[in-house]
Amino acid sequence: MLVVGVGSLLRTDDAVGRLVADRLETMALAGVEVASVHQLTPELAPSFGDRELVVIVDAAVDVDEVTVSAIEIDGSGALMTHHLGPAGLLSFAAKLGWRPARAVAVRIPAPDLEVGTEVSVPGEAFARQALDEVLALVR
Repeated sequence: MLVVGVGSLLRTDDAVGRLVADRLETMALAGVEVASVHQLTPELAPSFGDRELVVIVDAAVDVDEVTVSAIEIDGSGALMTHHLGPAGLLSFAAKLGWRPARAVAVRIPAPDLEVGTEVSVPGEAFARQALDEVLALVR
């Protein structure tokens, strides 16, 4: 399994995905690889191959609670080459033969996206909830 935490460490709650990934990594769970990245890029695609599960954890401005949903292949055919969303990256990986058996997005509300290096108190609470959701997926 692979868990990818995404976000900017310089935009307060945008870092919640990486915060979850970093906490998960300290648990050193057998069979779970963790990556913490600023953004999703095509270079991640090879790491999706032969995975039972890929979980992408990221901040979201359009949710009010932590959400968990399957990531589906983006059938539009439009792929950017420098930055991809979860569906675009999964599509890119699949096109090159690196499709995982299952892919899931964990989206975390980001109430504060100001410039700063500290996650807000609500962001921290959402990150704890998201970690619980990720643990339920990988155990």
